[in-house]
Amino acid sequence: MTLHMPIPLDQAFIPVDTPSFGRLIKRLPNAPKLSDTRKRDMISGLRRVADALGLPEDDIPCDGRWLQPRLSKINAAMIGMKPKTWQNAVSNARSAMAHFGIVERRSRRAEDLDRFWGPLWDEVLISGDKTLPTALRRFIHFLNRMGVHPTNVCDEHATAYREALVINEISKDPDTAYRAAVNGWNLAGERLAEWPSMRLSLPRRAVRIALDESAFPVSFTDDVETVLNKLAKPDPFDDAAPSTPRRPATIKQYRHQIMRFASHLANSGIAVETINSLQVVLDPWNAKQGLRQMLRRNDGVTNRDISQTAALLRNLARLTGLPEDHRDALASLAKKVAQPAQNGMTERSRARLRVLQDPRHKNRLLTLPEHLFSKYCSTAQRAKMNALAREDALAIAILLVCPIRVGSLAGIDLGKHIQRPGDGRVFLVLEEEDTKTGRSMEFALPADVVVLLDKHLATRCPYRCPAGTQFLFSKRDGSASIGPSELSSRISKRIRKETGLEVNAHLFRHFAVMNWLDANPGGYEVARRLLGHSDLSHTINLYSGLEVTSATKAFSDLVSDLRKGYSG
Repeated sequence: MTLHMPIPLDQAFIPVDTPSFGRLIKRLPNAPKLSDTRKRDMISGLRRVADALGLPEDDIPCDGRWLQPRLSKINAAMIGMKPKTWQNAVSNARSAMAHFGIVERRSRRAEDLDRFWGPLWDEVLISGDKTLPTALRRFIHFLNRMGVHPTNVCDEHATAYREALVINEISKDPDTAYRAAVNGWNLAGERLAEWPSMRLSLPRRAVRIALDESAFPVSFTDDVETVLNKLAKPDPFDDAAPSTPRRPATIKQYRHQIMRFASHLANSGIAVETINSLQVVLDPWNAKQGLRQMLRRNDGVTNRDISQTAALLRNLARLTGLPEDHRDALASLAKKVAQPAQNGMTERSRARLRVLQDPRHKNRLLTLPEHLFSKYCSTAQRAKMNALAREDALAIAILLVCPIRVGSLAGIDLGKHIQRPGDGRVFLVLEEEDTKTGRSMEFALPADVVVLLDKHLATRCPYRCPAGTQFLFSKRDGSASIGPSELSSRISKRIRKETGLEVNAHLFRHFAVMNWLDANPGGYEVARRLLGHSDLSHTINLYSGLEVTSATKAFSDLVSDLRKGYSG
């Protein structure tokens, strides 16, 4: 039976008498002590926030706890506003709420501070430190308002400050502001002589699980290296060895998984000094304890990491020649925590692709590289920032026409991978060792991408790297290529900042196939070649159904044509 709820469930914990945006908009024209201009700005702010949330004004409660997490997800570019315009809209909406006493008014005037906090704030301003005022202004006014003496400030007051931010703010990130205030307080203690000596502490964002390799006996790490060498350089006469060598990236991943599992095993209560060989880790009883520890940290539910770790333990048991009963026991453990094989893309990727099916958003992504190059032109002012933006733009431009993995993108060597035959054409050439699947790939770069490539190469030195650097995306000193994760993070942040779209480096591969299948429903073989997949079945499994929109439209058009034929 379907229950009819009188109010939306996401408003179930909001006080009954909480007014809505619509109610404030009706009250503002008659509000005393406000000029007509101020009333207009507040009403405009409330309406713009409502439009951004995509809800009727009467359905939006004037509740900071309800508003804050929703507004924190909104990007100005995504809703077609400039950041300053959006900031003003939210500020005006908050001012309307403050005018009617729904949220607390902000008090940041120096004269509001008492005789204890006033002199300390003067010390902050006199210091000329650009970091401290931004971090501390609101925190100091909060402490002053709460009647806390400077010498009595403690962690509990900082925690109360964060709680006040959650209640009274509607767009800021309370955790970021809280952490900035605590760090600012501690910096002031180091830099200002008159500042109270009490240091505040921050809760750790994450608990470190992995132990340093030096914490384990050398015999264990030697064992790990020995078995990994067998995988990297398998003996063709060893029946237990793999038929093909594992790639360096795969070996690196295996090493990380083994060491992390050994750390979980130590955290489960097994003394580190007793983990003196790989055989200890592969002992079925110990393996079970380590997997239990991983499950406990994940609320008792398996995940990809746990599943892959258990499968690796099972495979290592075979490689190291453990007794059959041990191998069977580890295989049983791996089966119990195994995740079902992924069928198609993740729901998160599908959701992000749905946004990109909108022609407006698709066009913003497709034209972003040229937009960035024109926005961050090569000028003497802010040269380093502009060069970084153009490098991000070039990475995006390449991914749009060459849907390669981010590891291949980050490792582009100008001498090896960028080929110029001499007739004006430019190719991106990846050899077997440059791709995950060991398949060579070659892309002809379009003329507009070549223009961006040459512009960036002509202006990147010395702001991004020294002259003569061989890598397209290099570390600052030019000694090596940038790490894939760092480049991927930069690409995601740049796209989010400029467009509001959630697009990571890997999504460009899905985006490429989406565009191809939209134009060519069923064209999986070309998609397979485009992505460098080894098997067509893998491509079909991953992208099956992605062309549904164009296929259903084609079918709808067919039915319409048939109807017209019969009506004629």
